Order: sequence, then structure tokens, then C-alpha cells
Amino acid sequence: MIRDNEHDTPPPAAPSPLPFAPFVVDGLAEDGSPRSPARSVDPAPPAVRELAEACVRFVKAATGVELDYEPETLSVLDHYVAEARRSAAKTREAGVVAAQAAGAYFGEVVRRRYASWWRVEDDDPTEWSIELGSVYLSLRPVSMMADAILRDEGAGEDEPLIVEERDRAMISARLDDLPAVTEDELFAPTTRLEVIDIAVDAIRSKRIADGEPEANLTPDDYA
Repeated sequence: MIRDNEHDTPPPAAPSPLPFAPFVVDGLAEDGSPRSPARSVDPAPPAVRELAEACVRFVKAATGVELDYEPETLSVLDHYVAEARRSAAKTREAGVVAAQAAGAYFGEVVRRRYASWWRVEDDDPTEWSIELGSVYLSLRPVSMMADAILRDEGAGEDEPLIVEERDRAMISARLDDLPAVTEDELFAPTTRLEVIDIAVDAIRSKRIADGEPEANLTPDDYA
């Protein structure tokens, strides 16, 4: 479930031509702990915000419940994603729209939970990523929800969770201790957030044990 950047420190990468200028939102908090509900965050990039707000509308229309960007209500998004998957089996276009909206919303939940920011450098939402400031970890929320809803061939094999090489085995060991889940549970937003929480905790614990100072990463560290 983990990809690595193949280096102990993030290597520089040559940027590819972009259809429009990169949009990076700095949502860093004062520390690396999960954000409290009262802590404010900077606005998301317009394209992300539009999709996330659409998800809130879609879910309310489907379930009668209004999402609030808190982890405690992700189970409602689980239900919506399951329904969207059934719809996608009949109409793929509807599944793509649902995946983009659900992914943007899920990314916003993560951004409010951890000091992090969006990187939007492509017109393909599945390439948009959330990058954390307290540990080297990035993820592609829309890609996650596309796997959950569309279940294309190879879904879940190229998990968009990127960490340093030195952390991979440790995180995998933590995840191996989790109870077995069904395929639907594996792809559910609540499970995805649990995996992120476990990975972040594992990395932080290892850094503390090694006597390393707490990281204070910036978007440049992921460039």
C-alpha cells in the first residue's frame, strides 16, 4: 500500500511542462499534530474547493447528511462511495465525477487533520497531491477515490502514498498487524485515513526514537 521516493531524502526532480501554473496552498500549522477542529486553514485551490463543495452537495442529496470535513463523518462518505461504485458500473462518466468530488473532499479532510498543503500542477485531478509538513509523506486523494469507485484494472496496486525508502518496511509492518478487511473496506475513505494515521505515527515515532528533530518540510522539499 506504500510507494517510496527511492531515497532517504527527497531528490530534486526536473519539472515537466504544465498546462497552467502550479498552485500550492500552504496549510502548515504550528506543529505536526493533527489539526484541531477550531484551527483555521488557508483556502484550498479553486479547482479543489469547487469539487469538495460539490461532494458535500452530492452526499447531502444522496443521504440527507451534510458533511463537515471532520474524520468522524467519513463513514457517510464511505456510504456515498459505495453507492457511486454501483452507479459507475452502469455509467462510467458519473463514476469519474463522483471520484473527483469525493477525492477533493477526502483531501480536504486530511489537510485539516495534518499540517499540509495541496499541490495542483496538472489538469488531471488524479495527479493532485496532499503533502505533509511534519513527515515526508504525500498522497493523491482523487486517485484513491478513483480506485474505490471505478475499480479499473490494477486499482490499488499503485497506491498513491509516497514515503521515504527508510520508512517503508516499518510502515508495512504496522499495517500488517491490522485485521483483515474486505476489498470494499480496503478502499473505503475511513480505512484510507486510518492507513495515513498509522503511517504518520510510525514515522514520527521512529524519528523520536532516533533522536532526530521534528521535520518542518515545505513544498520545495517535495518538488
